[in-house]
Amino acid sequence: MIFYDLIHGYQPFDPQTFIPKWIKRNLQRIFLPTSLSMKKGLIPRGIQLQGWTIETWLNAEKSIRDLARKTLDNLRIANKKNNIEVGISAYSHPILPMLSSDLIKAQIILDKEVVEKYLGKATWFWPPEGAVDQRVLKIIHEIFPNLILLIPDKAIGKYNFNGPIKIKFNNGVQKTIIFNTLLKDLFMNAEDYKRRPKYIKRPKHLPKDLVWAQIRRTVHSPKTFLYVLNYLNKDKFVLMRDWENAGSRKGLRKIGNSREIGNFLKFKTQINFCLPSQFNWKKVETISITRIKPCSWDMESNSNDPFPWWTPNKHGYIWQKCKPFRRKRIIEWQEIIKEFDRNFQQKVKKYGGIKKALEKKEFKMLLKQTLPAIHSCIGWHYLAKKSWKPNYQYSQAALKNIVLPGLEKLKKL
Repeated sequence: MIFYDLIHGYQPFDPQTFIPKWIKRNLQRIFLPTSLSMKKGLIPRGIQLQGWTIETWLNAEKSIRDLARKTLDNLRIANKKNNIEVGISAYSHPILPMLSSDLIKAQIILDKEVVEKYLGKATWFWPPEGAVDQRVLKIIHEIFPNLILLIPDKAIGKYNFNGPIKIKFNNGVQKTIIFNTLLKDLFMNAEDYKRRPKYIKRPKHLPKDLVWAQIRRTVHSPKTFLYVLNYLNKDKFVLMRDWENAGSRKGLRKIGNSREIGNFLKFKTQINFCLPSQFNWKKVETISITRIKPCSWDMESNSNDPFPWWTPNKHGYIWQKCKPFRRKRIIEWQEIIKEFDRNFQQKVKKYGGIKKALEKKEFKMLLKQTLPAIHSCIGWHYLAKKSWKPNYQYSQAALKNIVLPGLEKLKKL
């Protein structure tokens, strides 16, 4: 069995005004110990760490800064040794389909510069929240055609699909890895679901006799995890997961640091862990960009409501279930993003276009100070279902300390 473990790291905060308690805790218990295992080459992995996260870590108080430097040093050495492969994304973790084309370009170009400065050469690309549509993928291909894309199985209209394909654009093809959204959700969230989620319909998605109580132990039980993989009956798996939440809230208490590494090491005699570039790209299917469907990684996402936590369809399930107060807040947040984009376009026009603007040091500095205003966590915490324990207070605090100050700064300069 071949296994591709791809991890996404993102810690949204402001080093001067807004540092949640979990920032330092996650560095101590998760990022630093797992980065050390990567430095040692215990398990090959793909690692993506947001540019905003990196720079905010390094601008925070000394205790956070010291932990971050050790983590980044470990990752840089691991990348140099080819123990990991580094991915890039968008600098401040926005939902890319919500942005103008120039703003998407600025986000991904800036992220690549920051990530490669601290971690070394990047080989793959992760769209925040797995949110893509045809326009976004065309822009990524235009800017970085040699990076390997990572997108959800829903983007090609398949469920429970893993593996490599090539996407054909008008001016070439791009290597793409399709990851399994079901596997991602099971690994990260299964323990938070007391009952089998409605989207898992037997026997289409999981075998009828695979007991839900057993699936919920997948996170911290190597035996159960391997059992689930065997039950899904594939020769290869692509697991995309959040680095800071690898194993749900309950699972994190059990595998929060080096135990997670130990659990994966128990698989090494039965699973061949590989890096993104190690797929056999010679005989993969090539599909047209016109076949790509808008979607995000979330299980609630579908082609009619592809980004339910950020731009929900007014007739969709998520929107109908939300209280009027939260609906109002999400509309306000969406309007802030539109206003940010309008002000951004004015600055780009002033510099004579996005290409010239990105050549200016002062413009890049302005972007780093203001792009966090459009990060994705706000929407998710307002709309997510109660069983996922969303943090409405986080959204309020982030609006006050990150979003609104960033917007005001962009408007003034």
